[in-house]
Amino acid sequence: MNPDFTSSRWKTHSSCNRTGVDGWAAYRSSLEFHRTARAQTLAMVKELSQSQMDYRPAAGRWSVGEVLDHLILGQILNLSYISEMIEMKKSGQRPIKKLSFADVDVSIGYIPKSWLPALETPFMVLSLFIPASFRDFMTRYKLVPAQNSEITTPRRARPANELRDDLASSFKETETLLESNADFDYSEMVIQHPLLGTNDIPGLLRFLALHEQRHQSQVNNIMTSAQFRQLKVGR
Repeated sequence: MNPDFTSSRWKTHSSCNRTGVDGWAAYRSSLEFHRTARAQTLAMVKELSQSQMDYRPAAGRWSVGEVLDHLILGQILNLSYISEMIEMKKSGQRPIKKLSFADVDVSIGYIPKSWLPALETPFMVLSLFIPASFRDFMTRYKLVPAQNSEITTPRRARPANELRDDLASSFKETETLLESNADFDYSEMVIQHPLLGTNDIPGLLRFLALHEQRHQSQVNNIMTSAQFRQLKVGR
């Protein structure tokens, strides 16, 4: 880690950067936003028992534990993309990761996933005209139903302590990787997806935080239900 953060400030060259300010400040702000979101999630679930983690509010609905595992799997997936882009930069390649629906088959509404390949180009064109602020709003709030990607489908009944540990460690691994390569211009490292849009690394960290806040609302709704409160408390 570079101990002198002010000595390696870099200016943004990417139209993807959402803050409109110095790229280093955008990175620091987005990382802190993500850190705060993760800390809030951990605080919400720190005392939950296994039965509380596993409780499903209705058939086909996720438990708190499944929501947490979804966040963990998403973190691991995006950490792999960040790592890949850093290695691309180190090898002299242009650090742009282009994803298709074959890579991440996330969908919205009730659009069948079998339709996604045919919709790839229309979604890519549409994403060029969607303001970043509106995309943030859509990420944070469940205005329309969303279908998670197969790769982030959560596993059921994972041990509660493992979920808490993995939540903490997956963020820490992301932070460690980024801070150990902090001399790079993270606004040059870009991920493109037909539905999720185009994000540099500060934008990706912001997306992860907003996505986590959305699921925090889901967890809160489960935890405030009468049925949940009747379950055994404690670890």
